[in-house]
Amino acid sequence: MALPVLCVPAPAFAALPARGRYLPRPIPPVRLSGITAVSAGDDFALALRTDGTVVGWGRDEFGQSSLPRRLRGITAISAGRDFGIALRTDGTVVGWGNDEFGKASPPRWLTGVRSISAGGDWALAVRWDGTVVGWGDDRFREVSAARLLSGIILASASDRFGIALRTDGRVVGWGNDEFRKASPPRWLSGVRDLSTGGVFSLALRWDGRLFAWGADDFRQVSIANRVSGLRQVSGGDRFVAALRWDGTAFGWGRNEFGQARPPRWARGIIQLSAGNDFVVAVRTDGTVLEWGNVGGPGQPAMAGSGTTGAAGGAGGAGGAGGGGG
Repeated sequence: MALPVLCVPAPAFAALPARGRYLPRPIPPVRLSGITAVSAGDDFALALRTDGTVVGWGRDEFGQSSLPRRLRGITAISAGRDFGIALRTDGTVVGWGNDEFGKASPPRWLTGVRSISAGGDWALAVRWDGTVVGWGDDRFREVSAARLLSGIILASASDRFGIALRTDGRVVGWGNDEFRKASPPRWLSGVRDLSTGGVFSLALRWDGRLFAWGADDFRQVSIANRVSGLRQVSGGDRFVAALRWDGTAFGWGRNEFGQARPPRWARGIIQLSAGNDFVVAVRTDGTVLEWGNVGGPGQPAMAGSGTTGAAGGAGGAGGAGGGGG
């Protein structure tokens, strides 16, 4: 029997005149089960099932949450701004959604891929031989510079820059370096996971300590540099969602929709992904929950069904199978 996704209400936009507060609005549930990983994009989300199929919901003006037919045998997913990519069991990559700049069209010759990450208008794939292949918009050399890398085991594509983890535990960045977001500290080592927000970067070390660099307008960087004991981290639009080893989540940074403040009852989480202003998470029982700026989505689209969910169910950049973000 399918179990419901638990959507945490975002603040409504009808203010109470007397106190200037916002009334919470109830969110109808989306029914999902058997989920192993999730990825949040800009106002849409993707979820990977145990059987290798993918579910999408949220905004769909470019077909980003509709999903292509016969999408099967998937091992990893990543939601970008308005497109998605997925890694097949045979090491090839498929894309869908807005194909401006060719960002939803991975090279046909691309094989031997171990991880993927979708950014704003570009995407990348890390191969088992340690090389990186990028495609899409290259105005800041985010695509061409990625192809010069070697010895890489993980990478994260953001809006107009990227960061990658080397086999020696060090991090390299490239692309638009405004706010120094693409310039990891040279002393940083012992890293095991990465994530990028739109204007900042995150690196999680094996000792559980978190390090961040880039824009700090909502203290998303300064707070991150004091955090430890983490299992996973995901960067959104000027906020951070973090997962503890005990399965609880917390966050900090931009919070006008409650995206940086998970509900206290949200437990048993095994993976999460931050979007533009919301977070989607998967729990140990294979169900999914959301918090932040979530609307009232209908039933999510099933891969190959040709149907779509109602807009407004999700949002953000980065995700499972990519750089954690």
